Order: sequence, then structure tokens, then C-alpha cells
Amino acid sequence: MRCITSDDTLYPIAPVLDEANTAFSTAMSNFGYVGIQPSDIVAAGKKIRINIAEDTQVDVSADKAEDPLKPTTVNHKEIRLAAIRKKMEEFILQTKLKQTADDWATDVDDLTAPVIKSAEKWARTTVHSSVVQAVYNAWEMERHHAAERHLFPDAISAIKQIQSDNPNVIIGAVTDGSANPMLMVFSLMPLFDFTVSWEDDIANVQQMEQFQELSAVDQSDELSWIYRLAVQKGKEMSALTSEIKKKNDEEEDEDIEWCWVHVGDDLAYDVGGAATCGAKTVLVDLSPEYGQTARLRLEGKVPEWSTETEDELGAHKKMSANAMDKVDARIQTLSQLPEVIAELLNGKSDE
Repeated sequence: MRCITSDDTLYPIAPVLDEANTAFSTAMSNFGYVGIQPSDIVAAGKKIRINIAEDTQVDVSADKAEDPLKPTTVNHKEIRLAAIRKKMEEFILQTKLKQTADDWATDVDDLTAPVIKSAEKWARTTVHSSVVQAVYNAWEMERHHAAERHLFPDAISAIKQIQSDNPNVIIGAVTDGSANPMLMVFSLMPLFDFTVSWEDDIANVQQMEQFQELSAVDQSDELSWIYRLAVQKGKEMSALTSEIKKKNDEEEDEDIEWCWVHVGDDLAYDVGGAATCGAKTVLVDLSPEYGQTARLRLEGKVPEWSTETEDELGAHKKMSANAMDKVDARIQTLSQLPEVIAELLNGKSDE
């Protein structure tokens, strides 16, 4: 039984998120929130994450009076939803203050505190969750379309070669964000068997005793919840494949020992996290022409598209250093992946 999992290392993140953020700006404008720039969702998201890190109450879902799970359920999706709501409320607030000042023939700066407070309440109650969700849906849809447009040229051929070399292999995606190859219908969907997502599988991971939100992680073993779920799904898919073959009276393959390989570009999360759960690991450290940005964290830099705080970056860098010795193989081009996978499945390694 062989299982290969990967994160979103099959395309460059920066241009994909840039185009998704442009879709966010367009959707906001379509709903009447004009003048909001693509970079605004990133800036708002960064402020929200800083507030969360400082234990400042952030209204991620204004339709809920209280949410006891809020400290552990603030993920990339909810941060973006909160950022969208924040920009909407700011727009409505400024519009309302300007209208009030014009009606009273005065300047906005001269409005009293009670008036401003009333306008803030007006802004909060005017924004409806369905509109926030609609803008987010536009962002997410474009994110998947952009990912398909920006797939690395050797990504699909590499996966197909792995499947050809290993006919019974199960291939899955593991992500803490919204990247889902099963939604990339024109490219990756036919090549993947399952996806494990922190955001989509939250009901499952909350039941795991080692559940931990990624922004609070500072040790690799704290990532085990998502990889344990990936292993579970991988084994379920393999069992279903065997069952289908039996029902179709197909000849069963010889019993193959369970082997799991995880492929990713993040030393901390991909290598460190997967290795703690028994995976053989492949670090995708691509050549500069690929436009990969994951290595910036090793240099102590936050990619422009990231909302990671300085404290989170520090923990991330420390985890990356601790994961160095857990790399089983390293590739610089995706075309090298089939050969490396074959070596790992046969018990060999270049590291």
C-alpha cells in the first residue's frame, strides 16, 4: 500500500494569490465597495493576525455573539473573511460619517464621539455575512483558476509518471489553507484521490487530542493532527480500491507494505510535521526560475502574500532548522520527483 501526499508546491504562490486578491477587489467593487485595492485584504489580514496574537478580541464572525472555539478556529479562511468584513465596515463607516458631516454642514473631524460610535454600530450591522461570503467565494474561485494557469510546466507530467510507475499509488493533498486540487477540474482533479484541509476538515481535526492551530505551533509534533488525518484517509482510499477490485473480480496485487511519502516545500510544516508521523519526506527546493517563495522564511523574511506575524515567523524559522535532518530527499525540479519517489519506495535515499 503506497501513499504520496503533497502540499501546494505545484505552482508559485505569489502570482496565484495576487490574481485572487485582484478578484477580491473586483468583487468588492461589484457590491459597491469601490476603491479597495487587492493588497488591502493582505494588510487587513496581517492586522487581524497581530490582534489575535496579542489576545485582542477580533470579530471573525459578527453573526455569532460568542464562539468558544474562536481561539482555535481562526484559520486562513476565517482571517480572510474577517479582512473582507473589516474593509466593508471601514468603507461604510467613512461613507456614513461623510454623509452625516455633509448633512450638518461640518467636517468629519468635528463630529462628536457619540455620533462616531453610532456610525460604527451602523457599519457593523449593515454588513451582511452573505455578502462577505460572496466576496470570499470570488476570491477562492479565482485562486483555483489562477493555480491552474500557473502550474509548473513539469507538474502534471511528473504526477502521471509516478502513477505509471506505481499503478496502485494513492495520491493526496495536505494543506492548512484553501488550496484544493479536487477543485482544479481542468488539471489536477483527475490525478488526486483525496484532500485533507485544515479548513474543510475542521470538524474532524477538532476531535483529535493533538489538535493545534498552525499559527500557535512551535514544535513539529504539534502538526501531527493533520498528518494523522491524511494517513487515515490514505488508508481508507487504499482499502476502497482493493474492495472495488474484489467486486470486479480483478486479480489482486501482491501485498505491499505500507509506505508513505510526503512532498512539500516547507521545512517546518511539510518535512518536520510529516516526519513525526512516519512519512518519508521530499523537500521541494526548486531552482530560482520557478519563483518559489517558501525559502524566504529560512532567511527570516515574510513573503509579501503572507499574513504571518513576526513571532510566528520566528517559530517557523526555528522549526525549519530543527527539521533539516528529517529530509530524506531533495529536488530542484519537479521532473526529478518520479525517480526520487521510486528510490524512497524501494528504501533508497540521496540524503
